[in-house]
Amino acid sequence: MTKSAALLSQCVLANQTGDGCAWCGSPLPKRRRTWCSDRCADRFWHNHWWSLARRAAKRRDKYACRRCGHKPPKRTDPQYRKRRKTERLEVNHIEQARGAHRSLSCIHHLVNLETLCVACHKDETAGQRQR
Repeated sequence: MTKSAALLSQCVLANQTGDGCAWCGSPLPKRRRTWCSDRCADRFWHNHWWSLARRAAKRRDKYACRRCGHKPPKRTDPQYRKRRKTERLEVNHIEQARGAHRSLSCIHHLVNLETLCVACHKDETAGQRQR
């Protein structure tokens, strides 16, 4: 059994009936085995693979911090090179990942991710450590 098949059997977002598409449950077209379309496959990977989930979370949040609304500098900004390290956006796991960033995991579901600026992310991480 592949890692993605094992994850699909446990994932709360996936179709659990076993019939049709593994994500949405619609009938599979000819020559397709798991996903009815590339869109369903993309939704699975954007909710389970960290690098894709991180990008999808930033896009969903319109590249702004959810707490304070901070937006990073644009690449056309003359001061971009100086400001990009301190004014960047980071993606935070609401429920802590605890080292699962490199693995295929349900911890990366988009509902568990929020886009934060560096300052808000530091505050959130400090608060999580105290809890």
